[in-house]
Amino acid sequence: MNRIKLVITALLGLLASLPAFGQLEVRVEPLRRDYILGENVRMRIMVTNHTDAPTSLVSTPGRPWLYMHIARRGDSSPLAPVASPRYPNLTIPPGAHKNFEIELEPAYRLRTEGVYSVSVTLRLPDMDTTYTSNNATFNVNSGGEVQSFRVQVRGQRLILSVRSMLLKNQTLLFGQVMNADTHIVQGACFLAQYLNFMKPRVMLDSAQNLHLLCQSTPKFFTYSVMNTYGQRSEYKYMRQVGGPVDLISTGKGIRCLGVVPYEKPKGEKARFHSATERP
Repeated sequence: MNRIKLVITALLGLLASLPAFGQLEVRVEPLRRDYILGENVRMRIMVTNHTDAPTSLVSTPGRPWLYMHIARRGDSSPLAPVASPRYPNLTIPPGAHKNFEIELEPAYRLRTEGVYSVSVTLRLPDMDTTYTSNNATFNVNSGGEVQSFRVQVRGQRLILSVRSMLLKNQTLLFGQVMNADTHIVQGACFLAQYLNFMKPRVMLDSAQNLHLLCQSTPKFFTYSVMNTYGQRSEYKYMRQVGGPVDLISTGKGIRCLGVVPYEKPKGEKARFHSATERP
């Protein structure tokens, strides 16, 4: 019996001496389950400190405190990063947790449709003990084409298109830029929530920027602009002021007809996505 007690005491002492092993927890989840091909996927990483002392997670040159593992279903090997991701240094109080978000690009280029899995491995302060997170999944696809244009920019033939995706019973519109010769998607971005009361109005300006005006709620419209890199450069909520709603081309560029920028009255709650909110 005394020998058993000695063994238990030794094990408890060994566990107490290990630096936070099993006492830090890390989880990862995508901000959405579905992304348009070419869009910058965003992940949320959550670290919880179950110990009774503050824990600091700090990267050193060539040795980050967090490692990410991404694989596409059906591929034989994980996706190799093309650059080193940057993770913020964290100090987590005892019993607390901290979250942060990270965009996968430019470290990871997701240029193929499919189901992707992602997990992260956290290296504890002793730089030897590790903890691996859950395995989360997200989908990357091209959605449905609404309208497309073929242009030539920077010596390349490009296809600029508006694409739709159904997400949480809402239709979202995205812009996408693809190389017409290689069929490689070079970028994509969220443009608007779409309500099927009016066909989306889509035009190109003289610089080949794509302009979209569509109805987002029974009373409000969204006007957005995507450049030829697949980045959203303008985003506005509009309200109707009478007459037909349309996009028109003038000598000074593209103009919205029948709507004006919407200014939310003080105290009113937002009923749709803000300009900076991810769908």
